[in-house]
Order: sequence, then structure tokens, then C-alpha cells
Amino acid sequence: MVTFRFAFVLVICALSAAFPAAARAEVKALLVGSNYESAENEALRLANPLADLRIVASALRGTSVADLSVLEEPSGQEWREGLDTWLDTLTGDDIGLFYFAGHGFQIEGHNFLMSSDGKSLVPLDSLVSKITERARGAVIIIDACRNNPYFDAEPDDAIEIVEIAGATRGINYVTFSDISTSTGGLAQLGNLRGLSAVAFFSTEPGNVAEDGPNPGKGSPFAIEFAKQIDRRQSLDEVFRKTAIAVTARTENRQSPWRQGDLAFNVFVSGMRALPIP
Repeated sequence: MVTFRFAFVLVICALSAAFPAAARAEVKALLVGSNYESAENEALRLANPLADLRIVASALRGTSVADLSVLEEPSGQEWREGLDTWLDTLTGDDIGLFYFAGHGFQIEGHNFLMSSDGKSLVPLDSLVSKITERARGAVIIIDACRNNPYFDAEPDDAIEIVEIAGATRGINYVTFSDISTSTGGLAQLGNLRGLSAVAFFSTEPGNVAEDGPNPGKGSPFAIEFAKQIDRRQSLDEVFRKTAIAVTARTENRQSPWRQGDLAFNVFVSGMRALPIP
């Protein structure tokens, strides 16, 4: 009996050493998606983002996520209000998980996410900064690298930049001409310093993500990510296995890509079950 107890203690110590910094804080998630149904420019409309959002939301509801907020088809004003409300829930012990599906653009090295009416852009760098200021760590999931619909836009029309409370805006306004000359895909985030945030993009910088063969049924990225996030494994494993599966599903045309890191492990659906002697 003494031998068994001694062995049990050794196993517990080994497990503690294996997972020395696993995040035990609450994960609070904000999911945003737009098909751009209210946009005047019909070229903006997409088939899959809302399906993607719902697939991921359904998967997260079966995990240990403590608080799940969802914004479907938000206008610029609804973006602003929804972001501020969610950011106010974050504390220094939380992990802030943000997911977006829709249109995204890079302009002069800055990344922007578009509101559902096509009239506002949300600066991604500022959003990441605000999450890292409020929370212990930020997990950013972006499925926004679709084709640019603004190649034929009127060049002098301006588009609003949504101001995130307390954040500094690097660009105060953007013209359609700026967007129409934007290259495909998103740029690397410029403010992932230290070990406070990790970002996972649906494809590499400068590349365009696919919607898949079945419009309205979910993109390859969302389907594979939802499948992995619902399993008892670390976030690192989720990212790696999602990337492998999406690359295979798209025959190497799309490879999800990560940037940054956290100083601790995150287990959204819990740790793997390990045998105890």
C-alpha cells in the first residue's frame, strides 16, 4: 500500500511538471461573423461566414468557455458597442478568445475587419492591444482572408474606422481607393510582443482562404477548427492539427498560419485523460 501511494505521488508530481503553467483562468469568447446581407455593394456578400461562426460557436458551447458572446451581421455601431461590452468583462485572470469570419483587408501593413454594412472597418491591431491590456492572454482566430470585392469601387469615397475605446488609431480614415489596391490576404500583426497573445489565421499572410465546395455549409478552416477545439488537447495541438487538416483538404492551396505565443498552455476543452496507476 505504501508503495502504491508513493507511486501515485510520483505520477502527480510528473503531471505537475509536464503542465507547469496550464491556464486555469476563465476563457471568455467573442465571436463575430458577417455574410454582408445588408451591404449595398452586392459584391461584398459571402455565403459562409455566418455558417462558420455558428459551427465554431456550437463547438465552443461544449467546452469550458465561461462566457460566449456572439455578434451576427454587426454594423459599425454594433461592432463598437459589442466590443466595448465584451472588453469590459475581461479581467487580468481571463483568457480573451476572439473569432472573426468575414471580409478583412491589409492597408499599409495594418489589418482591418469589415462591418456587415460595408461602411466601417475595425482595426485588428488596436483590438488585439485592448484584449492584452485587459486579460492575461489573448487568442485571436481570424478567418477573413477572402477575395477583395473593391477593385471597381469609386476611389474618393471614404470609409469609417471604428474607434475602439481607449485605443490609438494608426489610420483615421480609409478610402475605397486604398482598399481596392489592397493585396489579397492579411498582413502579420505588428503588436504581438512578448508572450501575451497568439493569433491563428485561416491562411498564410498574403494568401486567400477558400469557402469550400458547399456554400453556406462552412469553410474548410471553420469545420476543421471546430472539430479540433472541441477535443481535450492543448491550444497548440488544436492549431497544428487544424493546419494539417485544412492543408490536406485544400490540396495545399491554403495553410493556416499562427503568429505569437503565450507563456502558458491553454486547454479550452480540458487536458487529455491520462491513466493513473
